[in-house]
Amino acid sequence: MKPYLSSILIFLFSIQLLLAQQKKKVACIGDSVTKGYGLAKGKSYPDQLQSLLGEDYIVENFGRNGATLLQHGHNPYLKSEELKAALEFQPDIVVIALGLNDTDPRNWPNYQMEFRKDYHQLLSLFWQNNPAVEFYICKMTPIFSGHPRFLSGTRDWYDQIQKEIVAIAKQHDIPLIDNHQSLASRIDLFNDFLHPSEAGAAMIAKQVHGHLVPKEQELSVEHPFGSHMVLQRDRKNVLKGKSNAFSEISVQLKGRTYQTQADYLGNWKVDLPPTPTSGPTDIVIHAQGENLTLEDILFGDVYLASGQSNMAFPLKHALQSKEWIEKTSNNPNIRLFKHKAIAETNNQAWTAEILQQVNDLAYFNGTWEKPTKEHAADFSAVALSFAQDIQLKSGVPVGIIELAVGGSNTESWIPRKALEDDDLLASYIHSWKTADFIQDFCRERASVNLKNSTLKNQRHPYEPAYNYEAGMALWKDVQFKAILWYQGESNAHNLELHEHLFGTLVQSWREELQQHVPFYVVQLSSLNRPSWPRFRESQLLLSQKLPNVHMAVSSDLGDSTDVHPRDKVPVGLRLSALVQQHEFKKPINADAPYAVSYELKGSNRYVLKFNNCKSLSTKGNQPLKGFQIMDIYGKIVDLEAVQIEKNNIIITTAEKPTRILYAYEPFTRANLQNEMGTPASTFSIAIK
Repeated sequence: MKPYLSSILIFLFSIQLLLAQQKKKVACIGDSVTKGYGLAKGKSYPDQLQSLLGEDYIVENFGRNGATLLQHGHNPYLKSEELKAALEFQPDIVVIALGLNDTDPRNWPNYQMEFRKDYHQLLSLFWQNNPAVEFYICKMTPIFSGHPRFLSGTRDWYDQIQKEIVAIAKQHDIPLIDNHQSLASRIDLFNDFLHPSEAGAAMIAKQVHGHLVPKEQELSVEHPFGSHMVLQRDRKNVLKGKSNAFSEISVQLKGRTYQTQADYLGNWKVDLPPTPTSGPTDIVIHAQGENLTLEDILFGDVYLASGQSNMAFPLKHALQSKEWIEKTSNNPNIRLFKHKAIAETNNQAWTAEILQQVNDLAYFNGTWEKPTKEHAADFSAVALSFAQDIQLKSGVPVGIIELAVGGSNTESWIPRKALEDDDLLASYIHSWKTADFIQDFCRERASVNLKNSTLKNQRHPYEPAYNYEAGMALWKDVQFKAILWYQGESNAHNLELHEHLFGTLVQSWREELQQHVPFYVVQLSSLNRPSWPRFRESQLLLSQKLPNVHMAVSSDLGDSTDVHPRDKVPVGLRLSALVQQHEFKKPINADAPYAVSYELKGSNRYVLKFNNCKSLSTKGNQPLKGFQIMDIYGKIVDLEAVQIEKNNIIITTAEKPTRILYAYEPFTRANLQNEMGTPASTFSIAIK
């Protein structure tokens, strides 16, 4: 080789070496999730992180399948060849994602007291090599309830280890990368309930990248905040959004300015002080040369209307629709937010595009809107008639949110964490497509919608936790006056399970919202389905048992052949009356009357004592209907000799009853009501 060519090659090699030395070296430490278990070559999260970071970084994967953080664990990373190689790599940045395998019963029960010590030892080894090394500690990716050891210890040990990881990051002032939150609602990306797919690895890579490289993005507010919204009066409200990392944010409202700074991911939030009823007004947001204005903001009362198809039933198909569309569209003090589904859960297979959107939790879309005639016509009849009435009766602006899915079961509305923390519910939520706990209609309809999917954990709005994750989770930072709830048709096959589910839903929503928000529930209507009378009574008992839960009757408005009766406006008005009584303390009897006790006079005269009434009557002063007795042989007999005496019912019967029933036929024409027209609830009372 000629001397000058040799010199050129040496020079070029020196340049390459210098450039390599200038690149930041990133070591990804972890277990099989880091290693890329089950993924094609080049698809692990470190591989995808390299693509995101580009030529200025060298990313190396030092993951080890089955590795434990614990040194006395069954496969300790501290004793591995991968750790030795990582130290020899001499990284500038170390990303640690360990802990999943420490949930093994061979590890955590025996050596949990050594976790912090061993984690510190791992950190110290890199500090000794390079005191200036940058660390990033990752929260563990999720383990879902389908994992074989989930209920035998993994669930509880996982939570304990996760808390330790957070504490270690805080102790050493090391940035914490949350690889759990973004993936905890994506069971579709975990075929074996433990290892993420290629798309899941991409989400981890994106999360890590966001911490290593300052985020650049346009100033925005997070959904569902926006123009025309209503914020809850007299409460501290939070406003959240995104911008460039570390940018200074100022928010102007009613002549006052509130300031904050975006974090490393570009997330920002501002707490707005309690504000009395007012509006409309604008909120102006500034961020380093960018401006954003939210227009037409009201401070009033915010209500969420949720459930299944009877809540979603649009005003345009209800009785009295023309009158109520006209009323609400002319009311300047009402704002609507309708969650529109990308596909109905009707009897047809969904396309590949819809299936992917459902997996991506993009099932709903919507914005705050004024109640034009078009918007009012398509909005929930129950919710909108409620909003119109409560707005006029209270004089307070109202924001009403419709979030309902036809046919959806209670399980679909409960947060996954609440489901997985419950031993019963965690036993079937991952196998919901074949579990008898789920009503057959939901399983059969979902199988039709999902016919074109081959994904093991394909998502669906009837899947446990789905509607919470895709819909309700968007509202976690919003303050509410109350929740309106009309659901149960898809859980009427098992009222005992529903009682457990509904209690779980109420408690979990209050915990997630961090508000003891009241629930106003619509009792199922009447229909020729044999299980419904007992279910209606169960709903009555639940409203008595659960704190701050109130119930409106709809059985007198039913249709014997249609699960979707059209007489929806009275239901909204009854919910409004309940809110007026319990939230605005109006002295009315909006709670449904029912018998609380009885007295036997003579041998065959039973006096039923009712609550929630000053006096009883029948609708339109028609003959009293709906009372029956069950005799000692279990035969149910209609009663004719029934009289109203002020707020009591007098029953005279030659039979010896074991139970007195009211409105206990599946489709009932029972017509008892109190002095303000509140119909009596389905009930039964045992006779001793």
